[in-house]
Amino acid sequence: MPHEVPATLKLHLDDKIEQYWFRQDKPGVVFLMNSGSVDDVKATLDALPLAQAGILAFDLLPVGPLAPLGLLLQGK
Repeated sequence: MPHEVPATLKLHLDDKIEQYWFRQDKPGVVFLMNSGSVDDVKATLDALPLAQAGILAFDLLPVGPLAPLGLLLQGK
């Protein structure tokens, strides 16, 4: 953990991790990351010390804006 925490904090300060939470249903964290692709996120997370040591694994889910809200702005 002495290397993981600073590495994760650096990703937050570099605007790569936008938000993060502890999971309530099981051990783990959730990162909301700012990136152009899932591949970029995977490369970023794979570089973390605990991921390199094979201790951490991630499920990656691409998300985006709630598109139907745009219809409200267009008056439809």
